[in-house]
Amino acid sequence: MTALYPWLVPTYTKIAQTFSEGLGHHAVLIKSDSGLGVEQLFEALSRRIMCLEPQSTEACGQCHTCHLMQAHSHPDYHELHSIEGKDIGVDQVREMTEIVAQHAQQNGNKVVYVKEAERLTEAAANALLKTLEEPRPNTYFLLQADSAASLLATINSRCQVWNLPSPPTEIALDWLQTQCEAETQEILTALSMSLGRPLFALEVLQQGLIEQRKDFLRQFWRFYRRRSPLELLPLFDKEHYIRQLDWILAFLSDSLKHKLEINHYRQVTDLVRGVEQFSDEQTVLGLLKAIQIVQKVRSDLLSINGVNVELMLLDGLTKLVTDVFEK
Repeated sequence: MTALYPWLVPTYTKIAQTFSEGLGHHAVLIKSDSGLGVEQLFEALSRRIMCLEPQSTEACGQCHTCHLMQAHSHPDYHELHSIEGKDIGVDQVREMTEIVAQHAQQNGNKVVYVKEAERLTEAAANALLKTLEEPRPNTYFLLQADSAASLLATINSRCQVWNLPSPPTEIALDWLQTQCEAETQEILTALSMSLGRPLFALEVLQQGLIEQRKDFLRQFWRFYRRRSPLELLPLFDKEHYIRQLDWILAFLSDSLKHKLEINHYRQVTDLVRGVEQFSDEQTVLGLLKAIQIVQKVRSDLLSINGVNVELMLLDGLTKLVTDVFEK
């Protein structure tokens, strides 16, 4: 079997077992947050389904089909995905439907892996739905979607749906300790920053983002105290301002959770005193307004082409002062 991240193994085993028992569904939809390495899960499942001589839940790794899959050259394995950042269009689906309607070139199974199924246009989703409603023999669709994404209810109803959870802290911690030499507390902080997603936590540790974030949030505190947007503005990184906005959102979100006495899913666990002090000086409505302001700036920066980044950041910081801090 393809080496899997440990938190993927339970879900893989359950799905693969259905194929071992001859009960594999023709359309499997797996919903997952990013940062969990779900691509590995789809690769392993594809290899298991395509294998001519599977060993229970695992591909044999030795047959001709397995060698073709390992070489990424199997003619009966297909992928449907976004091209150049565009949504998946109906023409792509129709082309794929025509291909899988033909006889398998290797006389085995056919697999279609649909990446980011939430990117299907409505017309594309409806075209795919027709294929899912009338499944062809030995043809399997594996659909991947973001856990927060909404798909057509009719597509959900035609699929066997699996939700991939974030791993327990112990499993994520054990794995991260094999990947880096960070202290346990530092790893736990990285996991909190990453909402328990190990691959994102590893990036945090490898890139030294804990200290970067701590320094930036200290400057955010200074901005809050001085009501000085022009002091904080130059500290935004031209390449990573979205990441820095996420740090502010995490700080504001934890402040709101403190206000509401919610102790779960805290992200800024290394600056608890600062979070609590900031929270105690705000109202619930003020914190909600602050989160709304920063979220809008973030959304606009991601969705509007040719935007003046500095101007939009300055506008957001100014609104925090006028609409929240000085209320």
